[in-house]
Amino acid sequence: MIATSSTIRVTTIFALTAGLHLLLPAAAHADTRAASATPSSVTVSGNRALHDPAEFLAANSRILGRTFASSCNFMSGYNPYDDDIFIDYITGFGGITSELRTIRDIAPFGDAARGVTLTSSFDMAGNYIQGSMDPAVKCASADRRFAAGRHRIARNDKTFTLVLNAYESANYPEAQTQFKANYRKLANPQSALMLSRMYLQGQGVPADTSQAIAWLHKVVDQRFSVDGRMRFDPAHPELMSVRAEAAMTLAKIYMVGHGVPRDLRKARDYYEMASDAGYIPATAMLGTAWLSGFAGDKDVDKGIKYLKEAGEAGYPAALYQLGKVYYNGDGVAQDWTLAGAYFTAGAQAGHPGAQLAAARMYDFGESVASDPKRALTYYKEAAVKGVPAAQNALATYFYKGEVVDQNLITARQLFNTAAMQAQPDAMYNLAVMSRNGEGGARDLSMAYVWFSLAKQARYPDAELALADVTPQLSQAELARADAILKPAGGTSTR
Repeated sequence: MIATSSTIRVTTIFALTAGLHLLLPAAAHADTRAASATPSSVTVSGNRALHDPAEFLAANSRILGRTFASSCNFMSGYNPYDDDIFIDYITGFGGITSELRTIRDIAPFGDAARGVTLTSSFDMAGNYIQGSMDPAVKCASADRRFAAGRHRIARNDKTFTLVLNAYESANYPEAQTQFKANYRKLANPQSALMLSRMYLQGQGVPADTSQAIAWLHKVVDQRFSVDGRMRFDPAHPELMSVRAEAAMTLAKIYMVGHGVPRDLRKARDYYEMASDAGYIPATAMLGTAWLSGFAGDKDVDKGIKYLKEAGEAGYPAALYQLGKVYYNGDGVAQDWTLAGAYFTAGAQAGHPGAQLAAARMYDFGESVASDPKRALTYYKEAAVKGVPAAQNALATYFYKGEVVDQNLITARQLFNTAAMQAQPDAMYNLAVMSRNGEGGARDLSMAYVWFSLAKQARYPDAELALADVTPQLSQAELARADAILKPAGGTSTR
């Protein structure tokens, strides 16, 4: 037998709460109902592939991206909704038209084949007619002709594909030359972004942060409006538009001071720009920044607003952050039920931290009835994603034979995996199993090692357990343990 202090245990870091569903505001449900109420008389046919929001041009689209006209207030890049099917839907629904927001290179002032003209805003000569409800920035006939011609060039241009091939084959001098030529020709923001990347990483040119920033500004300084926001995909949160990526890159440059003085306020401003572009992870970062006082300013209400916006857009990290806010009562009234609702929502969306939090909530029955089976499910999901505390907790289920059949070999393997990531409970538990010979060979040297590391991590029972096991080691075993704990040329941790 071993001392009472040397028994397997699970230590809680924090306890969590219940709430099975994250309730969205009533307005969100109303929007969903409205979106689903499509008139039965409208049908859509044909194969229309959705394109990535960051794509420069839709090859089969006849609609002009709004960056091509100089004074038309066409401020966004290509939007896959602005295709012929969408225009047909809009123009055929009660006579409402959005032609003022698109330009076709084959008919910049209207489409005779469709019987669609812009006579409400242009006279027969193509001159603009001012309307009382029209926006301040107008689109002159010269702008439309210029934009249509430029779109025809862009639609037929193959240089961007060729230059990407050069870049991917590491022919950086040729890629840089062609990216610059493509930008001069079409003001393609993707080319500017690629050039910034080359200067940041020193690909074919000396690394130059100032040049990278200059090219990034050619992207973010383009005119933009909220209807050009990218569509965030929760299943692929890494995908972002060119504008969002440029803003995020600038934010990171100033946040860490990469080649420039560190400037947290500038970093926050660029996160704001990325958020405005529709990149929801940036919105969540803003929420965390305002909650924590990043850049010297703290505003809990603003932080929660941003996090809720990101959470309702399907970003699980924001749900997890909201759960922590309400669990800890960080600037808000502590609400464990609401915290549990956010943790559960984040867990269901696959966030590993939220899965661990929800697992503990059900494990210890905080604000809900204890549910070991459900806790085990969330522990497993988080453990597979590499969360050390979840791996340790899962190991205890196999060690004790709770919910699952007892399997000491699996328990020891899981404790070892978590211990190798410096998880204090796992280090202590692995030491106990190594000392007792459970789930594998008895190894007093490794028991000594893991008890020593747990003591360094200030695990409460480690010092007593270490004192208990030390007299049992032979000189050879103690020397082996010391060699593991003392790196070559270093000092002993004993």
